[in-house]
Amino acid sequence: CGISWELAAPADHALGARAAVAWDALQRSAPGRIRSCENTDECSLFLIDHSKSNSARWCSMAGCGNRMKARRHYERRKNAQPTT
Repeated sequence: CGISWELAAPADHALGARAAVAWDALQRSAPGRIRSCENTDECSLFLIDHSKSNSARWCSMAGCGNRMKARRHYERRKNAQPTT
């Protein structure tokens, strides 16, 4: 016999309440696997890390991951000492 409840909220508040309940359910089902994308300058998305090592860093490797790796490569090349 489980507990049942009904959300009684005005329509403009119901979406926020449902989002909070869904977020809590995700956190409980995948503890430590939900975090924000490391591309904090340009992205506000979250990711659910499905990797074995729990080491995912970006919401999408094709988007944010590629941009961040390209940016880091550019910075390394720009700051590298010229070889003579």
